[in-house]
Amino acid sequence: GGRTPHEWRAALAGRLPDYMIPSVFAEFDRLPLNRNGKLDRDAVLAHARTSAPAAVNTAAPRDHVELALLKIWRDLLLHPAIGVSDGFFDVGGTSISAIKLAHAIGTGFGRELPIRDVILHPTIEAQAARDVILHPTIEAQAALLRADRPPETGSLIEFRRGAGRARVVCVHPAGGTAFCYLPLSALLPEDAGVLGIQSPGLNPGEEPLPSVEAMAEEYLRLVGPRPDEAIVLCGLSYGGLVAYEMGRRLAERHPRVSVVLLDTAATDDPAAKAAIEPVPAAEFREKLVRFNGMYPGIEDAQIERYHRTYNHNRRTAREHDPGETAARVVFVQAVGEDPIPGAAEFWRRRARGGFEVVPADCGHWDMLESDALPLVAKLISGELAAR
Repeated sequence: GGRTPHEWRAALAGRLPDYMIPSVFAEFDRLPLNRNGKLDRDAVLAHARTSAPAAVNTAAPRDHVELALLKIWRDLLLHPAIGVSDGFFDVGGTSISAIKLAHAIGTGFGRELPIRDVILHPTIEAQAARDVILHPTIEAQAALLRADRPPETGSLIEFRRGAGRARVVCVHPAGGTAFCYLPLSALLPEDAGVLGIQSPGLNPGEEPLPSVEAMAEEYLRLVGPRPDEAIVLCGLSYGGLVAYEMGRRLAERHPRVSVVLLDTAATDDPAAKAAIEPVPAAEFREKLVRFNGMYPGIEDAQIERYHRTYNHNRRTAREHDPGETAARVVFVQAVGEDPIPGAAEFWRRRARGGFEVVPADCGHWDMLESDALPLVAKLISGELAAR
């Protein structure tokens, strides 16, 4: 008693062959018996099903390695709501599927993960730190990169390909990564393509783009909007600034575009803009911890690139002045805490193609991780249908 399922598996791994380690653990005050005084197996299984946790943490992946592992897990377990901190056996994994997972990882990374590592390190974030996955073969590494982004850039992530008639483009917040949109992509229409755009500067050898305008121009080039498709540009916080500028430029030649701003702050007040200052390194590390950005295997050089990208994007926000747009704009405002003052009216004055404010009962950073997520997905789906 008193042990977690993971602790039981670790203890049994030293005594039993891998295939004999149970995939489900359940605690009983007293074993149920049938009318004949024998173990009631149906009652045992029913109790195990109701007591087993499922999808306890839907945290999104934080890099391409975790994203590649997440896709392998989802294909194997057919579970739509898996996070990087979920236990493999807590979301439906069994001893047999652990063997399949080890084989699938071997296929994807070129080096097979021992089954014992699946049992002893049963989360995506823990498996991502294993040597087998940190150092894939050259051929496997190239294939993994090709699966999620075009060869020319690390900025584009294809969450879903879609049928070619509609796409949703999700632009990174100030932190630069776009993996926070992965839970949203799972709730959008299956025939819609879903892209994430990451900030140049996150990867070694990359330089950030100098302004919001430059980002908008480059990101539109990467996306390559087609005349016959409906397109929704979406951005959380700072990402909304870039998505709005993309929509402003695209609307001049593309009538089927709308922009969804997820609690994006904006102001005409010079003093408020001047208050957007660089964040010190120690404070930035605290933010990484708070927002699940610190993970096993992350190196100081990577943290430094994240920090530099974050402050660069804050500077471009301070320098940017959004103009009017012919695109339709939907502003989703977080009202679970103090709403951003004046933001809704700021965007309303500039949206000549139609404007709507939708309140969401959540905090600013909970927009993609809370009960507000289905609301956001429904709004974007509605915009696609209306285009």
